Amino acid sequence: MNAFRNIILWCVLLVLAILFLFPILVVFTHSFMESFEVANRYTHQVRPGNVSHAVDGIHFVRFSLIPDFVTFRQYIDLLLHYPRYLGTLWNSFALALPIMLGQMIIAAPAAYAFEMSNIRGKEALYLVYIVIMLMPLQVALVPNFIVAESMGINGTRWAIILPGIFNPFGVFLMRQFLRGLTRDYIEAAQIDGAGHLRIIFLVVAPLFKPALAALMMLSFIENWNLVEQPLIFLQDILQWPLSVYLMRMNDTGFIFAASFFYLLPTAFVFLYGQEFMVEGIQLSGVK
Repeated sequence: MNAFRNIILWCVLLVLAILFLFPILVVFTHSFMESFEVANRYTHQVRPGNVSHAVDGIHFVRFSLIPDFVTFRQYIDLLLHYPRYLGTLWNSFALALPIMLGQMIIAAPAAYAFEMSNIRGKEALYLVYIVIMLMPLQVALVPNFIVAESMGINGTRWAIILPGIFNPFGVFLMRQFLRGLTRDYIEAAQIDGAGHLRIIFLVVAPLFKPALAALMMLSFIENWNLVEQPLIFLQDILQWPLSVYLMRMNDTGFIFAASFFYLLPTAFVFLYGQEFMVEGIQLSGVK
């Protein structure tokens, strides 16, 4: 009976995996199509290349996973003849990496202060962190815009980077992880006369490695996919990240290759560090 349940469970998981991976597979296979083939397949207009598939003067979308002719032309044209794409790709890294590094630097000391200090009112302040973390992103956009305007950084990347660095999720994740650790090492360091900074960098930081790895991956993936913040804070389209610029690409011949390149960094981060992420989240006790 258990074997039959396991088979059913594996079948269900396999179907779900196929459903989730199917869009990625479509993007990958279509990125090897010629530009004219993509244009002829995904249009309602009748063209010389798709007239044989038109009905009553209307062409219906003709979908298939396998291209009629396999080519690398999309990638060649995208990388060599579309310089703005590489600029927006750099913009995505210029936003995601500083936010990720800033969260990693700030989250561990802040979590240590919340958990180990005896400051009065720290739990009330931590509750504010939790409330802010649970708020929808759109609620914080207007206050962030007002603050960025008053600081004179509106229209620059700093208007996105600074609020991202101080995202409370990193502090929450680190504190949950710290609560699950034994305090023997910290207490031993305190007995030896070590100060808080020394304890953070020499004792706590090595123990934080699984949680920091999980935070690094979650932060990078979240900030790689920014949409609302660049649209609001960045008026210059040359500063837009790729996540925003993809929707403005009018050339359907490049769109699949551009989308596949966009998937690669997050896919690489997840595949390379999925074990660290699972371990960090499990040890932190986050459901």
